[in-house]
Amino acid sequence: MNKLHVKYLIVGGGAAGSAAAEAIRLLDRQGDVWLIAQESTRPYRRETLSREALRQHLPRAALFIHQPGWYAENRIELSTGRRAVQLDTSRHCVILDDAQEITYDKLLLATGSSPRHLVIQGHDLPGLHYLRNYEDMERLHHAAEKARAEGHRHLRTEAGRGRVAVIGSGLLAVELAASLTQMGLEIDLLLKGEHPWTKFAGPSAGKWLARHLEQHGIAVRAQSAPIRIEGDGRVQRVVLPTQEALLCDFAVAAVGAVANRELLRGTPIAAERAILTDPCCRTNAEDVYAAGDCAAIFDPIFNKYRALDHFECAKTVGALAGRNMAGLHEVYADVNHFGTELFGVKISVWGEARHVHHRLVRGLAGADGADFVEFGLTGDNRISQAIAINHADQHAALADLVRRRVDMAGREEVLKDPGAGIEGLG
Repeated sequence: MNKLHVKYLIVGGGAAGSAAAEAIRLLDRQGDVWLIAQESTRPYRRETLSREALRQHLPRAALFIHQPGWYAENRIELSTGRRAVQLDTSRHCVILDDAQEITYDKLLLATGSSPRHLVIQGHDLPGLHYLRNYEDMERLHHAAEKARAEGHRHLRTEAGRGRVAVIGSGLLAVELAASLTQMGLEIDLLLKGEHPWTKFAGPSAGKWLARHLEQHGIAVRAQSAPIRIEGDGRVQRVVLPTQEALLCDFAVAAVGAVANRELLRGTPIAAERAILTDPCCRTNAEDVYAAGDCAAIFDPIFNKYRALDHFECAKTVGALAGRNMAGLHEVYADVNHFGTELFGVKISVWGEARHVHHRLVRGLAGADGADFVEFGLTGDNRISQAIAINHADQHAALADLVRRRVDMAGREEVLKDPGAGIEGLG
């Protein structure tokens, strides 16, 4: 059996894995680094797939994180189209799909996640799409182009073809609905709850978002998670809880993700929904680290394990893991953040929604020219989360309020007052 030993082994070719490799090389110029990527190409910016890449049909070359020669120039061995199938933590050994054994000094698990699939009747019909990788985006773009040329006539406008059901309430579902609308398709966004982003946004931000999407032609349907999908050999109708059947040329489901943990079988590595790590990205197995969508890091700011499943967080935590693999002992101290832009409006989110007991709004949440912040506070009135709609000039101050978990007891009216300086709230 072919055996090889490396100092640093990284399993996973996404944002976390590539950030870790880069961070290792900045600190250790000599130690050998091997990056195993299951996809057939080098790491790319996956967060663009639902946005620019889909709308503009960008080639994969435009999305790469590093230039073609970067890995060789930095003496990082990149193996694409390879899969780790077994991990033996006692032997510090990973076995690949071709039976090659690799032993390591330090291992990073950055295996990412996979889309959660619908389990309703008709879920196996052709024409139901999910989005995780570039090939998924290619198929989705092709389906959109075909629908635009040959699909159902629009119901709300006379010119144009192509009707799509987007199933989901989260960030990805909303971005997909926006992108497909901008491509000329008519979209029904089917929500499980009362408004989009129920997982992390309150009623003010969520209802504003619904109005914003509707103003740009998206039909936002609350309490409308489909009960089945119908069609003659392919997706043609999505049936709602009211028994209303929506015609569509295809459907897209964005109903969550599942951490890829298959490599943990037979190991002592602790995991719940994701691999558990300490604030330094270390698992409970010696010399094994984890980062990215497959991991839940212990966040000292909120005193809990947190799955930080966005591109920006994957880069930040992946780099932290790499530095600690290379000998540092850094503790996670960032405020998690993600953002998006929807029809010209920039939205940023910091912090932890699960701690939120009540919410306060600073500014005006009208659909036209919205410029406001929705704060999420704990039961004892500490700031746990901030959602900024526009408000770009105060992003640093908002992040700092969340980082310091500022106590607003007795000062709620000041927090709501747009005329009061945010910088002085601490």
